[in-house]
Amino acid sequence: MFIQPMLLQMSPRPFSHVDYVFEPKIDGHRLILSRIEGGQTRLYTRHHNDCSRQYPELNDVMLDDVILDGEVAATDGTGAIDFEAVMERFSLRKTNRIRRAAEARPVNYVVFDILRLNGVDLTALPLYRRKEILASINIGNPCISVIPSVRKEGERLFNEIEARQMEGIVAKRAESVYVSGRSDAWLKIINSSFAA
Repeated sequence: MFIQPMLLQMSPRPFSHVDYVFEPKIDGHRLILSRIEGGQTRLYTRHHNDCSRQYPELNDVMLDDVILDGEVAATDGTGAIDFEAVMERFSLRKTNRIRRAAEARPVNYVVFDILRLNGVDLTALPLYRRKEILASINIGNPCISVIPSVRKEGERLFNEIEARQMEGIVAKRAESVYVSGRSDAWLKIINSSFAA
């Protein structure tokens, strides 16, 4: 099952606000993980392209009937996020090359939202509640993690991200429901020195 993802709008500068949850922005590509009852995992880009073959290391999940939203990323030898490396993985087509790449340098799937669990659609719940549910489950795959987030302290997080030379942050209204398409309830704030 595929759910069209909720997309970000741009914010010109970092801010702090009690009504927002702030997260690091991961420099990868959007990925919807859908695992149906009975154990088949499908991975989709935000444009609904099935990329399950490209990332076999993400197929094993301890949950059934779940849909997760996040970003797939790769790291370089120092542990820094490497956008080019994940795009190389995404472009692989031959099964043997994909298998070797997954064994040598597995990707990471950083989950920031849960949209369905045990047959229940969670998209109408507020984000803070979905994050509580996400924090309470065991995904059971070492290549899949939940993104850290902070409430209200966006400027402090942005300063840390800037010091680490990362891409930026995302600001999300804590009360936001999940809607398919672009929404001003989710904002990205880009570190201009990262993009330069």
